[in-house]
Amino acid sequence: MSDYSANSVNPFEWPLVKFSFRVTIDGLPELGFQTVEGLESEIGIAEYRMGNSDFLFKSKRPTLVTFSNVTFKKGEFLGDANLKDWWHMYAWEHQTNRNERKEILIELLDEAADVMMTWTLYGAFPVKFTPTNMDAEADSEVAFEEFEVAIESFILEKGS
Repeated sequence: MSDYSANSVNPFEWPLVKFSFRVTIDGLPELGFQTVEGLESEIGIAEYRMGNSDFLFKSKRPTLVTFSNVTFKKGEFLGDANLKDWWHMYAWEHQTNRNERKEILIELLDEAADVMMTWTLYGAFPVKFTPTNMDAEADSEVAFEEFEVAIESFILEKGS
């Protein structure tokens, strides 16, 4: 259960910034990412109308919560194969137990590197890997790779 709840906001506080964060993937060394995208959850809706209803509209009821895939983008480094190894294990090694999932922590940090918010992603497994684009006219742009994972759920918790 998430401990994130609303309380009164101090009008003199600045909002949190999004450029300082840390990602930890269960079983992998610490990795630096440029962006994390897709942290979304949505409650489904079931619409129905009873046959004997006098109303000319459908009733709506909440159903299951779904969680979108999450995309991680990072610079490409020579010899950095941790994410690629995880991808390869799922994509090509058919003897692998594909039920093995990882837990991912995404921590939003303040200017003192204190944790302000934590998203804990449960049941993560790789679904897409996109290596860098090649461009002969790109001057000195950094090579980036994208890694997408499916998750079963996440919770959001306040930091200290």
